Amino acid sequence: MQNLRAHNPFAKRDSYGKNAILAYRVLTPFSWLLVVVIGIYYSIHKPTDTRHGRTVWEQAKRKTTPFSQDTHVTGVYWIVLLLSQLGYIAQLFSSNAERVAAAANVAGYYILNNLFVLSFILLWVRNYFWGAEIIDIANLVSQSIVYWKNRDLPPVIHLPAVAGPYAWTVTTMFWNGAVAVGGDNATKRIVANIFIWAIFLFGQSHITHQKDYTFGYALSVLMFSLALKQFNIKTFALQWIFAFVIFGVFLVSSLHAHTTKCYNRDFFFRRITEPEPADRERQPLLSDS
Repeated sequence: MQNLRAHNPFAKRDSYGKNAILAYRVLTPFSWLLVVVIGIYYSIHKPTDTRHGRTVWEQAKRKTTPFSQDTHVTGVYWIVLLLSQLGYIAQLFSSNAERVAAAANVAGYYILNNLFVLSFILLWVRNYFWGAEIIDIANLVSQSIVYWKNRDLPPVIHLPAVAGPYAWTVTTMFWNGAVAVGGDNATKRIVANIFIWAIFLFGQSHITHQKDYTFGYALSVLMFSLALKQFNIKTFALQWIFAFVIFGVFLVSSLHAHTTKCYNRDFFFRRITEPEPADRERQPLLSDS
């Protein structure tokens, strides 16, 4: 059992051997580069092995859904996310052993996420939306595990390697799912108006319970992208209003969580005081004796 755990790339450890660190230093940037190269290629070129293939952004614009996002805002989100991931990768080369271990603890999941993203792109541009949805769900499960297993990561690791990809997977699961289902009628519009609040409950529970402002900021950008697109098309009635409301709540609650965490305050901005050590409480009694 200990042998299996020693070779488990998803196990959480306090330290890593030289071979494991070397493997992560090679595979992590390589998986990042694959996403960048394949993403850029299919943003410009259609797949040549299928008749009805489209580029990534053509596919996004082809069919509007209640969860479609603005391609410009989402494109900027991805550029910033990929650039921030270079900062995460740099932590694997840090001279600080604790930083290296923290980065390595999520490296297996980060590499897996990149493989899922690659699979999603290859399926998305070829119109295999149900297959892409299965990939998204599997990725969401994987990212949920790494999120709850590593709740004490510094922002330079948490945002690019965990929170940013996690937020994207949540929103794109609804977007791609709506494309896969297809069609536009009153029933589907009502269902979409209800399901958008599932994103709200999911995101707000993470922001409030974990004070995870980085995840909140990432979701805020993607919800703003969704709101902007829905406002421009105005096909799905209340969807753009709901999206703007959720975006506003995410942004305000993330700013609140960020402020209280930075200034060591509770929800009501009262200072959080550290409890006195037990020995200090007994000190007067010991001196009297």
